Amino acid sequence: MTKTQQHSVDIEKWLKLIRADSVGPTTFGKLISRFDSVDQALGASVSELTKIDGVDFKTAEQIAATRNKFDTTAELELAEKLDVWIIHLEDKRYPPVLKQIYDPPPILYIKGSLTRQDSLCISIVGSRRCSLYGQEQSSRLAHFLSSAGFTICSGMARGIDTAAHQGALSSNGRTIAVQGCGLANIYPPENKKLFELIAESGACISELPLHYEPLAENFPPRNRIIAGLSLGTIVIEAGLRSGALITARAQL
Repeated sequence: MTKTQQHSVDIEKWLKLIRADSVGPTTFGKLISRFDSVDQALGASVSELTKIDGVDFKTAEQIAATRNKFDTTAELELAEKLDVWIIHLEDKRYPPVLKQIYDPPPILYIKGSLTRQDSLCISIVGSRRCSLYGQEQSSRLAHFLSSAGFTICSGMARGIDTAAHQGALSSNGRTIAVQGCGLANIYPPENKKLFELIAESGACISELPLHYEPLAENFPPRNRIIAGLSLGTIVIEAGLRSGALITARAQL
């Protein structure tokens, strides 16, 4: 892990707060807005927590009871083993464009590197059950855009996403994969080699704890990160209720 890939200062405190029960990105943002810092939010009383919009007494009790339970030592040890670095929203290395979305992830787990070039990022997303033509077009567009200096962002899912990452790699360009699970769980498993190649020449990213499973409910929130990192989104062969269209709507 290089000097530029060290964990953020005070990352343990950020991990404890975001992993408390009933605290997601939106509630986390409200906590920081109310208490000005992670330290003060971690020390707030139940009574003080109930003053936050949307936090009732029961929720405040849950937050207070669980905000120091996450095993940050084990998480950081595993991160070191996997060569993953963890940054928070106030770190200057956090992607500036991602800060601008409605509910930016307070924490990012990163395997690989982020560079200035990634500010010129285009996402390519689409169906897992795509046609051969769709795969070819995804790969071709990614190769062309990557050759022109754009970073290609996608979700490393089967089908269109996989083809987009492969197209970027074929031009020796940069590509970013945003996972809907922890980075210790590569999904889909057959993309393990692709995951490694992306990390070598770009980055694999997640907002979820390292061992978090690829549950269905993780993927719609993941799509806002893909959109948030990108200047624009190209959708290829997506169904009306697909995650690809969720990404496209998040881009608007």
